[in-house]
Amino acid sequence: MTNWIKNFINDERGAESTELAVSVLVVAGGAIASAKTLRNKIQEKNADMIEEFDTTGTTGP
Repeated sequence: MTNWIKNFINDERGAESTELAVSVLVVAGGAIASAKTLRNKIQEKNADMIEEFDTTGTTGP
């Protein structure tokens, strides 16, 4: 039994796959966070533009 446990601990098969999966998850999380931040900034700018047009009384061409 102790041999099996030692072999299991020393076995490095799958370590690369795990590292790759963690890397992919980190990159995906960063991309999602960036997209959410960008979306929020765009919505804020659009709201500011709408407010500016409402206060100036212009309706367009």
